[in-house]
Amino acid sequence: MIPGKPPQEQIDDDDSPLNITVDTVSHIIERVQEAYGDLPHDHEGDGDVDVTERRGAEADFNALAEFIDDLNEDERIDLVTLMWVGRGTFSVDELPQIRAEARREATHTTAEYLLSTPLLAIYLADGLEAFGLAVESD
Repeated sequence: MIPGKPPQEQIDDDDSPLNITVDTVSHIIERVQEAYGDLPHDHEGDGDVDVTERRGAEADFNALAEFIDDLNEDERIDLVTLMWVGRGTFSVDELPQIRAEARREATHTTAEYLLSTPLLAIYLADGLEAFGLAVESD
């Protein structure tokens, strides 16, 4: 939920400016949380987490990477967009610029880039929130 904005004013998936569904992002968030375990919601100290100590099984982690890389290009770009907005690198008002930057910066697979970020689940959830969207739970 966006602070100061009542829940009924939240944007639904059909009105989202993103090319990836909330359901897909929520699935990725859940899978990342399973793979990394419960990491602290510390936006300042993401460098302190040893990603080699993730709790998820390697097969599950590889399946998540494959899932991300199987998304279409626009979905992968918006997944990076959500991460960048969620960590505060950009604001939602810069959507066209963020997408252009994500396309320019794509030198590795999207999964490789995103999954090397220990606070990915938090950043994705915060990115959704910035766009007025909320993580869906099963």
